[in-house]
Amino acid sequence: MTGLTAEASPGSVSADAGGRLRRWGPGARVRALAVGVVLTVSALAVAAPGPAAASSGTSSLYAWGQGSSGELGNGTTGEQPSPVALPAPTQVAQIAAGSFHSLAVRTDGTVWAWGNNDFGQLGNGTMKSSSSPVRVSGLTGVVQVAAGGSNSLALRSDGTVWAWGDNSMPINNGPVTHLTTPVQVAGLTGITQIAAGEYHSLALRSNGTVMAWGYNHTGQLGNGTTVTSRTPVAVSGLTKVTQIAVGFLNSLALRSDGTVWAWGNNTEGELGDLTVKNRTTPVKVARLTGATQIAAGRDHGLALRSDGTVWAWGFNLYGQLGNGTQYDFGPATVPGLTNVARVSAGAWHSVAVRSDGTVMAWGDNSNGQLGDGTTTHRYSPVTVPGLSSVIEVAAGQYHTLAKVGPPTLTAKAAITGTRIVGAKLTCKAAFIGATSVKYSWTRDGKAITGATTSAYTPVTADAGHKVTCNISGVNGRGSTGTSATVIAYIPAKFTAGTPPIALVGKYFIYRFPTTGTPAPTVTRASGTLPPGLKLATGGTLSGTPTRKGTYTFTLKATGGGGTSATATKTVTVR
Repeated sequence: MTGLTAEASPGSVSADAGGRLRRWGPGARVRALAVGVVLTVSALAVAAPGPAAASSGTSSLYAWGQGSSGELGNGTTGEQPSPVALPAPTQVAQIAAGSFHSLAVRTDGTVWAWGNNDFGQLGNGTMKSSSSPVRVSGLTGVVQVAAGGSNSLALRSDGTVWAWGDNSMPINNGPVTHLTTPVQVAGLTGITQIAAGEYHSLALRSNGTVMAWGYNHTGQLGNGTTVTSRTPVAVSGLTKVTQIAVGFLNSLALRSDGTVWAWGNNTEGELGDLTVKNRTTPVKVARLTGATQIAAGRDHGLALRSDGTVWAWGFNLYGQLGNGTQYDFGPATVPGLTNVARVSAGAWHSVAVRSDGTVMAWGDNSNGQLGDGTTTHRYSPVTVPGLSSVIEVAAGQYHTLAKVGPPTLTAKAAITGTRIVGAKLTCKAAFIGATSVKYSWTRDGKAITGATTSAYTPVTADAGHKVTCNISGVNGRGSTGTSATVIAYIPAKFTAGTPPIALVGKYFIYRFPTTGTPAPTVTRASGTLPPGLKLATGGTLSGTPTRKGTYTFTLKATGGGGTSATATKTVTVR
């Protein structure tokens, strides 16, 4: 059959009675055709099971989508097109979703896993799958987990990385033996973040550089070669990186300047550089600035911008770019999606948490992974019903996890405005999952009556005292607080006053009057003081004059908040 480009994964293509081409098989994807060839792909209709009721219990995790390997963690292996509550684990700090397994870190630093375990990816010393969470053996002090295709990673608080599961590409140059319990990845220290893909992994170092290991036939390790590496190698030319993400055969990195960089496979435009050329070193994602978070799907990318909008690029057969079509696109905003605080990308679906704790999803829904109670693909974002107080999501291949709990603080309290009496101050913070925000202001720890909004104007009683704004994000699960403190002040100023005549040989003292809270510091800015007289920082000129004359000088009063005032003064000595 002519007109078809090569595919990286096997599958079959046929023409239906209407002459339309259809493709199926592992990793079935649509590639661009030669000029003049039209390709139409229709998703197969799947009967949707009845929606499952979301629990109103105290569970901190919800899951939905495919559950055939137990990856939902609810004790069954059934498909769930609506969120179901998980009874365990509790006190979850972070979650991750792989192809057919899931991970969670508890606040005590232990790791729990559930789902498929054919390669030991649950890390409990067996290869027996589990539809309920089991503890990963021997791991403590963990601060982050990452779930790949059939492998898992954990980052400990000491900056070391541990791995288990599929070891087809052996780590540490070891034998091809799947690991049923965690082993340390050699040569990695000072790591602050990890990301796991199907066959390669990334680690972000504290100095802002990135390390990579695993398969590399499309350049996904980013070191300028296509040579696979069993040990971590440095990604070329990347510095000041703040976040990393791994797709199927590609990688993403977010830099501190808000730009996004990509490398590896690009047959679906998943690198976002407006080409379909594979890259063995990082290239800049086009059109995109001001990014604050990134996510990588199988062959599409997402970026959250500082204005709360989401940008998407790459493969779009199932609508995972959220632009209402099935056409692949370069980086562009997802229409109608605002106030987003977090994004996550599954194989062919995308998920976003809004700042109010609600969840939006779009793309492939063949297994109910969008959580809207159906198995209908969605080409634009839809709300996941029955979920609130969500503070984190993790999208796997065909399933999705959500963590609910008290709001998460994403930007601590900050007070803006001039800190002088009579000028308005404004206090702001940012939360994920807050359904309401409460404010209070205090003076030296005592409540200021009536000050319960984001704005406050200091009064005279505040001058020289600590004025604190307290902000609490609140939802049905609890509250999270943050505060900021400033010192209110009255600006420095000279007031009227004329020094008396000084006499040679007679003691002289005079204080130049100033106002301001806290009290200003007075210094000589220019000119000459009478010989024998000295100026104290409080503004007092004193001593015994030794020479007659008229002396003119300029004084500077420096007060709170860096305010200052000047005055020219004259002292006559006879």
